[in-house]
Amino acid sequence: GRFRVWWIGQEGYVFKTSRQIIYIDPYLSTYAERITRGQVNEHIRINPAPMQPEEVTHANIVLCTHDHADHIDPDGIPLIAKASPQAQFVVPECARETMLGFDIAAKRIHTLRGDDSLTVDGLTVHGIPGAHEQLNEDPQKGFPFLSYVFDLEGHTVLHAGDTIPYPGQAEKVHAHGVDLAFLPINGRDAFRHALDFEGNFTCEEAVGFGLSIKAGLTIPMHYDMFTLNTADVRDFERIARHRGLKHYVMQHKEGIVFP
Repeated sequence: GRFRVWWIGQEGYVFKTSRQIIYIDPYLSTYAERITRGQVNEHIRINPAPMQPEEVTHANIVLCTHDHADHIDPDGIPLIAKASPQAQFVVPECARETMLGFDIAAKRIHTLRGDDSLTVDGLTVHGIPGAHEQLNEDPQKGFPFLSYVFDLEGHTVLHAGDTIPYPGQAEKVHAHGVDLAFLPINGRDAFRHALDFEGNFTCEEAVGFGLSIKAGLTIPMHYDMFTLNTADVRDFERIARHRGLKHYVMQHKEGIVFP
């Protein structure tokens, strides 16, 4: 009836249940730092990765919310796939070709298009469209950015991925009865738009969303990874306390038991 969750940075988490170890959006390499070094959008890590991708030998399922390097890590995902040959991968259909390009066998790749669901190794995952600035939809492949809702030990978990609010979003999520919600807080502004960074919930929007879906507990994410695209989690805490949102701020590498 309980599970443990660790925060491994950005939107990356590890869930350990009575029968599975599940990773979501693990960014464990230095890919972003390497390809932007010396550029105006240079990615400088705030916290080091808690482990190396080749050390992930125990993953049963790896969920990735969208095809950006800090969510589908080009240097990390192939090593995880090799180190955990038993692992199955769930990604948006729009990211299938990226995963195949990592030489991951097609039978290990399971995809969602948005407003749909699938079951992998006993875990049912619902895909809800995310609006990473835009609510994009490919006519054949569906939505490139997804939020995931799934059940762990009888508790419903929302991992929002990267998204901003859009009409009808909260109603879709609320229908699942979320016990634990992970929401991005790094926001969006002219500085980040100038660097072609697509934005997310602000702290105020994340608190409002947690309240609107009546989440049992809300945990903020997507901050304290890169210096040029982070947020002050104290703003989230202040707003959450003022508005009465039950929340918890995890520390980097911290593990907690839920509930």
